[in-house]
Parts: sequence; structure tokens; C-alpha cells
Amino acid sequence: MMTNFVRPHLALLVASAITLAASSTRAEAPLGVTSPSDAEVTRRIAFLQTRLDSGTAAANRWWYGWYTGWSALTVGQGVIAVAVTDPGLRADAAVGAVGSSLGLIPLGLVPFPARHAAADLRAMPESTPEERKIKLARGERLLRESAASEVLRRKWFNHVLCGTVSTSVGLVLALGYGRPVTGALSATIGIALSEAQIFTMPTAAIDDWNEYRKEGGEHAGRARRPAPSFSWYVAPLAGGGAVVGGSF
Repeated sequence: MMTNFVRPHLALLVASAITLAASSTRAEAPLGVTSPSDAEVTRRIAFLQTRLDSGTAAANRWWYGWYTGWSALTVGQGVIAVAVTDPGLRADAAVGAVGSSLGLIPLGLVPFPARHAAADLRAMPESTPEERKIKLARGERLLRESAASEVLRRKWFNHVLCGTVSTSVGLVLALGYGRPVTGALSATIGIALSEAQIFTMPTAAIDDWNEYRKEGGEHAGRARRPAPSFSWYVAPLAGGGAVVGGSF
């Protein structure tokens, strides 16, 4: 009789445990979210690859253009500083060369994701459904990081830092070397170049990422929302750079 009493109750407990475990699993899963089909994954990868490809040329033109420009200013002023004998002109050229060389730091040391994102994505295999899912997640991350970099480099504090650094270079000439005219001119030119560098930076990745999210293409973000990532960047400055951070 004891056995007859225990068996049904034990079965009921096991059934209850299974039901509870299933309910817990369903509760942890995101509501209304289903994994995209392989065809949808393929479509999204194609979208990401196309948009990253289309932004590569502009990103490279911007980066190489400004890197070449700052390099030319640095070398040219350095040559003048060595060649001339006039103390005032030598000071102007030497301080200008130092300021221009600092402008190379954010371009030379900090990656600009939009330049290499398309090549990185294309290099990934996609011969199996699992590889395509991994590639999709990577493509989303590359486009998101490209957009985040462009957003951060256009923030208001970049303009403030540009003005501060360029003005400081001018003050060194004006107060340190008694060259107020060339100091003011150097500060004005530095600010103008820095603003031009910021405003000419490509922003295609920002528009592409917003469009991708608007169309519901952020598969990885909708299915399993990651914690906001915090990234460090060096903001482009005339005559220098500053480390700043931001989440996206």
C-alpha cells in the first residue's frame, strides 16, 4: 500500500518539476523574438557588406588626406626651422612643426573602424549556417563600432578641445617668444583646420546603422541585448589629441 501511495505522488512531483523547469526556461527567453532564417541572415550580411564597402573609400580619403596634410605641415615647418637663421621665423616654424606633429597622434595611433570594417567582414567564412550567424553578429558589431566612432569624433567637446589646443600653441608664440601676430595667426589657422577635419569626416556609418536598426535588422541586439560597451578614442585635434570615452 505504501508503494501504491508513493508512486503516483512521486510521478506528480517529477511532472511538476519538469513543468517548472520549462516555465523557467520560457521566462528567461526574450518574448516575441525568434531566430532569423538562414535566408534572412544571408540578406542581412549582404546589406552590411554593401554598406561597409560603400563607406570604405570615403573613410580612406579622409584619413589619408588629413594624415598626409599634417605630415606635410610638420616636415615643411621643420625644414624651415632648420634652414632659416632669423630667430623669430625659426621660433614660428619650430612651434608650428611641434603642433602639427601632435595632430598626427589620433590618426596614427587610433584605428578608424570604417577604413577596414568591410575587409574584415569579407574575410570571414560563410559556407555553413552557423558560420553565417557568426558573420552576421560580427558585421553588426563592425557597423555599430564604425558609427560609434563617427558619432564620438563629432561630439561638442572635440570643438572645445580643438580651440583650446590651437589657442595654447598661439599663446606659446605670443607670450613665450614675443610673436603676437604669428601667434594669433597660428591659433586661427589651427582652429580652422581642426574644424575642417571634424566636419569633413565621413558619417555614412551613422546613417547606415540607423537604417539597419530601423528595419529591424539588429538580430543580435534584439535577441540578446548586450550591455552598453564603453570605448576609448582619441579625438582629432589640431596640434594634439585627447583621450575620451563613450558608450554606444
